[in-house]
Amino acid sequence: MPDLDRASGPELAPPMLATSPLRATPLAVGGLAAVAAGAAMIWLVGASEHATKAIPASPADLGESVVTEVDASDRGAVAAAVSMLRLPDAQRQEIAQEVARRERRIGWIVLTDSMDPDGDTVSVEAAGLIQQVLLSKAWMPVAIPMNGGPIHITAVRDGGGGGITVALATRRGSLALRALLPGERIEVMP
Repeated sequence: MPDLDRASGPELAPPMLATSPLRATPLAVGGLAAVAAGAAMIWLVGASEHATKAIPASPADLGESVVTEVDASDRGAVAAAVSMLRLPDAQRQEIAQEVARRERRIGWIVLTDSMDPDGDTVSVEAAGLIQQVLLSKAWMPVAIPMNGGPIHITAVRDGGGGGITVALATRRGSLALRALLPGERIEVMP
């Protein structure tokens, strides 16, 4: 193989900036960014506002009993409730379709810690689905599939001693249950 001398190679031109046929002015870039940000805000606020309305956030959003049934004709409310179920996507989709066909119902039960939020944990069982909930003073809306049977709340963990203190929220206010010991189970009728 011949030895190539660097001096015998092609001579390259010095680097230079290429000219751009269209120059973006700072005003145009800023305007485009503002339009994009505005569109994103409208989209995000609209989507979160609808989802927020579908999840109970105040007593006015609840029914008279401890379980608030979701209107099957409100597709957004059904989608919000189904999305909160702790299930694989395929099962959530199946439940959403069953609710749409009126073969199944879905609802909300709202839990809080009725005393000090000290790490108490309960499980909510409805229609064969068991979901664990760490209680706090904030509302903990739990979506539940409903099949006409009872809903069971089981005391799982006593956070700070003194029993597991849970309250169920209704339109008329909170209903505090007696302090439960780990393993105790109560039945709630929808």
